[in-house]
Amino acid sequence: MKNLASGYEDLDSLVNQQNNLLQQQEQKQNDLINQQTQMQVDELNREKEKLDKETSKTTQGLYSSYQKQANQYGAGMEQLAMQGLGNSGYAETTRTSLYNAYQKSVTDTLNNANDLKADYDFKIQQARQNGSIQQAQSALELYAQKIQLLTQNYQLRQDREQYLYQQQRDQISDQQWQKSFDEQVRQNELENQYRQQQFEYQKQRDAVTDSQWQQQFNLQKKNLAKSSSRSSSKKSSSVSKSQANSSNTSSKPSAEEVMKNIKFVNLQGPGLSAYVVDGLTGKKYKNAEEVMKSYNYVYE
Repeated sequence: MKNLASGYEDLDSLVNQQNNLLQQQEQKQNDLINQQTQMQVDELNREKEKLDKETSKTTQGLYSSYQKQANQYGAGMEQLAMQGLGNSGYAETTRTSLYNAYQKSVTDTLNNANDLKADYDFKIQQARQNGSIQQAQSALELYAQKIQLLTQNYQLRQDREQYLYQQQRDQISDQQWQKSFDEQVRQNELENQYRQQQFEYQKQRDAVTDSQWQQQFNLQKKNLAKSSSRSSSKKSSSVSKSQANSSNTSSKPSAEEVMKNIKFVNLQGPGLSAYVVDGLTGKKYKNAEEVMKSYNYVYE
């Protein structure tokens, strides 16, 4: 079988194997049908031989019976002789009748045998015809199987073509996806670099802002310290008032103690801002002035 396309040697080999198997199957089926047909023919021929033997036996029996009756020493002829009719015309007529009856019986027997032999010959012919019909039917079934196998092999070729085409399409798709993926990775790297640059820039800006805020805090704290020093002289003139309120001020920390425990917190990072913490209470405030106000220390 000629290859239709390169790369299909395996399919061509499969087709050849299938055809060889079908041919072997056809040969075996024909052999089996021929054997069965020959067995039937042999059986019918044996029946014919038996019929010939039976016919011969029957005709021989008829002849013996005729001889016994037509013989001058036979029972019928002896009776005629005893009656004085042994050489009469009546005796001759009797012999003729016996011969005619014998001939008719032989003819009937041979005709019946020929009819039966003709029937056997017909059955033999019919058996052979049936064998030929079975072989033809078997060949037709095998032909249908060959057509089915050809259709399957054609479908296998189509499937392989489709698979190879899809494989090529998948390779192209994979290449396109890889390019898209690589481009996305590159874009992500650029975006990360930009974000990192933005972060570093904002970090520097926050550092500058925190430095300025620290300077303002230090200045504010210094001013509050000065204000606290000036207000100490005023306290001496209001001793009586302080004694009256001793119950309220005894638990209140002094301005110097509050100032001493104010802590500055500087958070680093974009969007984060510095703040102060009251070391006595742990509360957060925007600046030191708010801490002092929480204790009712207000300075001008």
